[in-house]
Amino acid sequence: MARPAILFAEIKSQQQRDRLVELWKKHPNHYTRMRGHAMLLSDAGYKVSQLVDIFGVDRDTAAGWISRFNEGGVDALFDDQRPGGPRKLVEHEQRLLEDLLREYPSHPAKVIAKLKEKTGKSISRKSLSRYAKRFNRSWKRFRRSLRQKRDEQAFRLAQEELAELLEEPGLNVVYFDEAGFSLKGVVSYGWLPVGERTEVPVTGAHGSTVQAIGFEHQDGTTRTYLHKGYVNTQTVIEVFDDFCETIDQTTVVILDNASSHTSGAFRASVERWAERGLLVYNLP
Repeated sequence: MARPAILFAEIKSQQQRDRLVELWKKHPNHYTRMRGHAMLLSDAGYKVSQLVDIFGVDRDTAAGWISRFNEGGVDALFDDQRPGGPRKLVEHEQRLLEDLLREYPSHPAKVIAKLKEKTGKSISRKSLSRYAKRFNRSWKRFRRSLRQKRDEQAFRLAQEELAELLEEPGLNVVYFDEAGFSLKGVVSYGWLPVGERTEVPVTGAHGSTVQAIGFEHQDGTTRTYLHKGYVNTQTVIEVFDDFCETIDQTTVVILDNASSHTSGAFRASVERWAERGLLVYNLP
């Protein structure tokens, strides 16, 4: 009995190859992208059995893709038209929508308005959500960060110095910071790429928030002060003055370089605190 012939996709032109690459990289339907990728691999010499392992389909399915492609070209890889109305947005309009989501991730109403302005078509928030998920995006919160502003070399040096402070016998190391609480979120949500962390710059505290100002010890215990509204240098100085009354050994306070921690008035108080056993270490 003769062995069955080995089946491979046959890409007949560079134009056809370019269409397959575009299908694989950009088509909104996952299974259509998969078929385009499979044809490129098959043409490169991958056997049907290898496609089965790569894409998690059975042999008949993988072989069927190749046969369809060899007979009907790239168009044969698309799903047959199903019952129901036509898609709201055609392919180039979907690409426009994806670009708008990239430009205005946290403003869905603006995305919808811009889309209507450019295409004349309106979509609902629910439809926007479906398209966003198809573009591999999820609705999640931005992350506030000072990473882009810091001096990386100075930051690494500070890490080494902190490690030495923590090993110093008889020295109490505590951390100082402020955190704002508000009924209105100050860090927005948006349609962001799945698996990626999107950071936004840290801005000043909002006056309407309640600030928790506190010192945290190595054992996890804290001393906290509540303050309504904006925290300025005078507020921080008063908190440090009070904290000085609670220490009974030399203490180093680690804090960031916010303006209220580096102002002239704050620095003028450092020597007075040092005389009472409280030392200040500003992170870069």
